[in-house]
Amino acid sequence: MTITVFRNRLDRMLTKKAVLIIAIVVIPLMIGAAIFFSSQTIVKDKVAFITDDSLHIPSDPKIDVVQVDKKPPFSSLVLGQYNFLVEKKGSGYKVTTLKNETDQKRIEQFFKTGHLTESYRGDDQIRNDRGIGTNILGFIVMLVFMQGVAVTALYPEDRTIGAFRRMLASPLSVGKYLFAQSIFTFLCLYIPSYAAIVITSKLFGADIGYSFEMLAVLIGILTALATGFSICMTSIMKRNINLAASGISIVTCVLGGCFISFTSSNPILEAICTILPQKAFMTLIHGVEIGRSAMEYKGQIIYLFIWTIMLWLIGVFITKRRICKGIYE
Repeated sequence: MTITVFRNRLDRMLTKKAVLIIAIVVIPLMIGAAIFFSSQTIVKDKVAFITDDSLHIPSDPKIDVVQVDKKPPFSSLVLGQYNFLVEKKGSGYKVTTLKNETDQKRIEQFFKTGHLTESYRGDDQIRNDRGIGTNILGFIVMLVFMQGVAVTALYPEDRTIGAFRRMLASPLSVGKYLFAQSIFTFLCLYIPSYAAIVITSKLFGADIGYSFEMLAVLIGILTALATGFSICMTSIMKRNINLAASGISIVTCVLGGCFISFTSSNPILEAICTILPQKAFMTLIHGVEIGRSAMEYKGQIIYLFIWTIMLWLIGVFITKRRICKGIYE
């Protein structure tokens, strides 16, 4: 029965042209772009200065100050459009950023004095320290998490059209159904992602920071985690699944340090960041890239495995509970 469900996934997915185009064309192109641009020169930190006085805008080679008429939304920081938002407040300045408190104070001091301290390290320096491979996989984490829910769309569709209830009337169990869906989701994520990285690397001679063998292992760990996340989200949510999953993916990837090394002076927020599985994955891939053995990060690997299983089991538990309540009858 598990093989039958898998074949059913494959046959029906071939009719989902939009999902196929995104999975086979768009996502690999975005991965290829990430590899290409990660090997190029990194742009300077960008500061949005909300002011109408262009005569008093400080300058420094390490950062790019852009004058704006009104304060950009907070999402501009999340999406990387700006690194800092600076507002004039009385005799001082208010700095909003996702970076740590030390950098926040340095930018505030820069606008007060017109000089940036030599100890300030911009995003270009930080990203260079992280390594090309870590930067590439950090970006791919978000793509894989978001795409995972899209290729798991047949599961909530089965519930909507009543096919899920009819399947459960056969010897097929909830666990076997979700296991088959998980294998399908994993393969739909793993194959295009790994192939896109390898092909782009071969075509452009780009440095990806890892051997192809190690990359296969790291992508496998990532896609397994994304599969667990997808099963959990599609089990919990009844509608607007992609929207919710995309929002959670973006926020957790930012807090997990997939784009920049995010730190916070707030102990609660810092604890949340530490708990996130993306944090453990970034620690693992950075350590491997700088030459350490993957076995030195057994703790992170086990932690990621626990998260994967936990998310999958949550999906199974919620589905079984709803079946007991007759929700899918």
